[in-house]
Amino acid sequence: MKLLNMVIDHWLYTEGTSVGHIILIDMKSVTFGHVGRLSPMGLKKFLYYLQEGLPVRLKGLHFMNASPVVDAILNMMRPFMKKKLMDMFHMHTTSDTLAKFIPIEVLPNEAGGQAGPVQALHDKQMKKLADHIPWFQDDEANHRVNESLRPGKAKTVTDLFGVEGSFKKLEID
Repeated sequence: MKLLNMVIDHWLYTEGTSVGHIILIDMKSVTFGHVGRLSPMGLKKFLYYLQEGLPVRLKGLHFMNASPVVDAILNMMRPFMKKKLMDMFHMHTTSDTLAKFIPIEVLPNEAGGQAGPVQALHDKQMKKLADHIPWFQDDEANHRVNESLRPGKAKTVTDLFGVEGSFKKLEID
């Protein structure tokens, strides 16, 4: 999630705003073991951020090489998703249907596109982020929200998501 934030922040800094973004996630290597490591509270927080806090407009979320694992993940996510976000989800069991939504010029070769291999695109993006380390450090240190200036009561994690954790070790005097 931190990497996604960094990519979006870098995009906004270098390119400005755009009409909307499409996120493509390759689910080829995802197994049921990954599903077991997902926490409902973590999913709830991520989906809240995706729906309420993401500083860009989403046009779609596409899952390539979708398998039954994706259905299990979606079933965990569904209670925390608004209909608008759910309507943005597109499942692709193969890359053949991606070109209907995403121009082939920007798709990686592995997805039937012409933008180059995934690893080359990844390396290019990581270099862009590394070249802007001083900007990220300055942004992190000097450009954050000052909650004390928020009108009304400050929002806390408990206000948004309820009490976290378990009460297994709760002792009452």
